[in-house]
Amino acid sequence: MRTATLTAALKAKGTAIDINGVETITTYGDSATEYNFVRNSVGITDFSHQRLYRVPEETGIDYLDELFPGNVAQLRFGRVLHTFLPDSEGNVVADCFVCNNDDEILILCESAVSDEELDAIFAEAGGEDAGLTVLNDTHSIVGIDGAMAFKPMKEIFGTDILGLLYLSIERYDFEGTEVGVIRGGKTGEFGYLVIAEHDVAVKFAENILGRVEKLGGGLVGRAAHDILRLDGRFFNITAEGVEVRDPLKLGLQWMIDFEKDSFRGSEPLLARRKAGLTEKIVGIVAPKGTAGFAVGAPLYIDGALCGKIAAANYSPVLDSEVGLALLTVGKAYASLDLTLNSADGVAVLSVTMPPFTPKSLSVKLDEL
Repeated sequence: MRTATLTAALKAKGTAIDINGVETITTYGDSATEYNFVRNSVGITDFSHQRLYRVPEETGIDYLDELFPGNVAQLRFGRVLHTFLPDSEGNVVADCFVCNNDDEILILCESAVSDEELDAIFAEAGGEDAGLTVLNDTHSIVGIDGAMAFKPMKEIFGTDILGLLYLSIERYDFEGTEVGVIRGGKTGEFGYLVIAEHDVAVKFAENILGRVEKLGGGLVGRAAHDILRLDGRFFNITAEGVEVRDPLKLGLQWMIDFEKDSFRGSEPLLARRKAGLTEKIVGIVAPKGTAGFAVGAPLYIDGALCGKIAAANYSPVLDSEVGLALLTVGKAYASLDLTLNSADGVAVLSVTMPPFTPKSLSVKLDEL
């Protein structure tokens, strides 16, 4: 089993779990508190559970463009492409950031399979010839997320960090060492990922954690991020991703360039698209503590079965149960009155996601 770098350093402070053969921390005590760190202040997370690859830009562009459904060939310097790695049937294997970092391409993968299975997919596509290497033995990924995340980042890297565009990557100096900073995040609030060699990443995490705690924030585990992604309507490969798998049903068409000639699994995926969808994802909410609100639970409308719950959790900001439902296409839209588990079960409402406005949207960086 691989252990995420900061997880090893912070293991005594949290509860470790195994996700697809990688040990990471699920919570530091209370996921609701950690959730609120991000929604109201700042949270620090070890994202080194992601598989991190590097390939030379010269050989990597064509190699990756044949793998991914997103258009890697048009990825400009300093930009990040959010796409997914498909299997041979065009279903989602990993949620990926492909980053054009000058003379190299970095690939960050949150996967539904083990490191070994993921490595095999890249190798089978010609990774060795393209010069692909795995960086997890030498590098870590630190996540900084939250409505106030820009504040400690500005203190460390300077005002230039405020101009870093969403889905961009830039190189910055941290105590004499170059680190990579991605403006990303999958919570609805400001988000950054810092990529650095292990020892530098630990020093950076210690440095920024002290600043974050002064802002009322702290360490955040994986469980809180599962809630943040769900109610913020960011795709979660280990939740609805493994439950549904088909990117078309999941609403991930925006990750696909349908003008491309081909990519891994493109033929069966395009055939499903041509045939037309029979099911797709929609958001749902129910009163706090609703019994039976869980993945796999059936949903009904007008007494007839119309789908099932594909992801479920409790949202502190909504103070209600929130989820994603896989419904028949004709019923997959907002403002539907559904019932849970039976035709006369508890009322569930379909909603437009996210059903609230993240605090970060009210912050005007150009006025700071």
